[in-house]
Amino acid sequence: MRLLLILCSMFCVFLYNECMAQILVETESFQDKGGWVVDHQAFEKIRSSYLMAHGMGRPVKDAETTIAVSDPGEYHVFVSTYNWTAPWFDGKGPGAFQVKFDDRTLPDTLGIKGTRWGWQYAGSVKLGNTVKIALHDLTGFNGRVDAIYLTKDKAAPTEDYGAFDKVRRVHNSESKVYNTKSADLVVIGGGVAGCATALTAARYGLDVVLVDNLPWLGGSNALGVKSCGLMYKNLYPNLGNITCQVIGADVSRKNDKEAYFERVNGTGYITAYTAVPSWTGIAEKVEESSLLKSLDNLTAEEYDERTKAEKNQNNNEYNRRKRSFVREELLRTAGVRIYQNIQVYKVETEGKHIQSVSGKDLRSGKEYSFSGAMFVDCTGDGTVGYLAGAEYMIGRESKEFAGEPTAPATSDNKKMGMSMHWYAYPRENSGTFPELSEIPWAMQCSDEYYVDGAGSNWQWETGLEYDNATEAELVRDNFLRAVYGNWSYLKNHVEKYKNYRLDYLQYIGMKRESRRIVGDIVLNENDIVGKIEYPDASFTTTWTMDLHYAQKKNAKYFPGWEWMTYCTNEEEIWVHQYHVPYRCLYSKDIDNLFIGGRNMSVTHQALGTVRVQSTLGMAGEVIGMAAVICDEHNVSPRDVYESYLGELKRMMTEGGPLK
Repeated sequence: MRLLLILCSMFCVFLYNECMAQILVETESFQDKGGWVVDHQAFEKIRSSYLMAHGMGRPVKDAETTIAVSDPGEYHVFVSTYNWTAPWFDGKGPGAFQVKFDDRTLPDTLGIKGTRWGWQYAGSVKLGNTVKIALHDLTGFNGRVDAIYLTKDKAAPTEDYGAFDKVRRVHNSESKVYNTKSADLVVIGGGVAGCATALTAARYGLDVVLVDNLPWLGGSNALGVKSCGLMYKNLYPNLGNITCQVIGADVSRKNDKEAYFERVNGTGYITAYTAVPSWTGIAEKVEESSLLKSLDNLTAEEYDERTKAEKNQNNNEYNRRKRSFVREELLRTAGVRIYQNIQVYKVETEGKHIQSVSGKDLRSGKEYSFSGAMFVDCTGDGTVGYLAGAEYMIGRESKEFAGEPTAPATSDNKKMGMSMHWYAYPRENSGTFPELSEIPWAMQCSDEYYVDGAGSNWQWETGLEYDNATEAELVRDNFLRAVYGNWSYLKNHVEKYKNYRLDYLQYIGMKRESRRIVGDIVLNENDIVGKIEYPDASFTTTWTMDLHYAQKKNAKYFPGWEWMTYCTNEEEIWVHQYHVPYRCLYSKDIDNLFIGGRNMSVTHQALGTVRVQSTLGMAGEVIGMAAVICDEHNVSPRDVYESYLGELKRMMTEGGPLK
């Protein structure tokens, strides 16, 4: 034991001495991020967030920070970056940038090489007691920087980012783990499902923690996905009341179908419904001027100079952001402890029981540990269940799995993908955009194939055969290639767009499908089409079994990397209404894990109906109620079905508290 203590002490001294000759600067913690944005979609690869120059082809303003140097002298500079187009293009990448130290710009251009994240040498620099570091973007085409590593011995860090995570902790002044107060219920994932779960449980009196990896509550809904799914055909009519508050709909009109907007397209697609928003009461607490400023720092004069189309887009962003502020206020008022910008990456278990989950703050690198009696995986990617060792499914199940009529003969990796909004607007000085020959890394559209239109719709979707949990950055980047390539063709070869400018493009993807955690029941197509009645029927789904696949023409020109889809609309898979069993909402393997959101226990075919926002919110309400029963009787989610189903039915009949 004494020898072990001596060795540990020697190691700590070694690390201290090493740190004195090394400096690590995490870019997401830059004091002034300029025009660069914080992105987390490579976390699975590098265990960190990073800054990205998302300028849509126009160089962005420098990101800057000032650091103190405890050991001045000559340092070698390494930068964690790579050529993000390398999976498709064997040449210099478009994400070029340079690093500046005070008034000196290091000569090497970075971000144009490297097939994966790694450390690129940028040169050497002499540092005094303080230095201002800047990231200088050269193209606006999504150059990215994870961290800057300065060392006196010119030894590059390891490119094993899992191992390098230990180095990050040593250099991080906030390297200790923050153990939060244990909760009755820990909800991971702040989408509509997560918010509805947390709000329901908290209003019944549980101590609830909500952990989310975005800066705005609402998940895909906060990013722009509409709140579809009926809330007036429910087996339990009072389910959906809390969801209305979460999505901003008028609770008093939830069961009035006239309060819903109906849309039917030319293919005979089942009617879609989106709740009419109601901004009264708590929404009035939101400070509009500060909210508008948080969007893009526009002055009133600059805002007035925008075109009507631009103002519409600004208003869309404003309303989404406002809804997120309202959600946060609702949850905090109910007593929910909210932790945003936290990426959960580790789960501690004892047997089949989760003890805690750990996450990293995507802005500061701080480590947090969340312990609790019960946990809810509303991540959409099934992250908590996956890390805890629960059985999960991904891709399409074979026909043999459940005998589903529309399932493929053999299982495969096909799945629904990721979408992002983009818009172009007419301008007097619209500028230029590179020709396709100048951006060979982008999708090479042509007279033979391009998509006409100055903005996106749901059909813009990619990542149809990739793991959207582990390859989120790759899938998002393919979407960027599609937008840039198609826009280059429109701007330069279609007359009506010559005075348009690409002005808006999301950079965080809105996912439709990922891992699905297996529960005591795996809902399938036969259950829904056959209207199988389960004794634990709970929330109601009304969306059709709407599944997306690559358009054949798009697949012809861009095989494997398709970015335009169609949806299944066959009348035999219309749903109208189906009451989903409660047993789809907890893991069969982990005894204190509920599963909500699109990672609930359903087949790929059945996911097509339950995955829409309002429906997921109602599922969250059911989970919140079940958690209350678990807490009161000290039982597991499975015990709610086996011993306390009558109590759950009573709660669903009454509906959750609205205050």
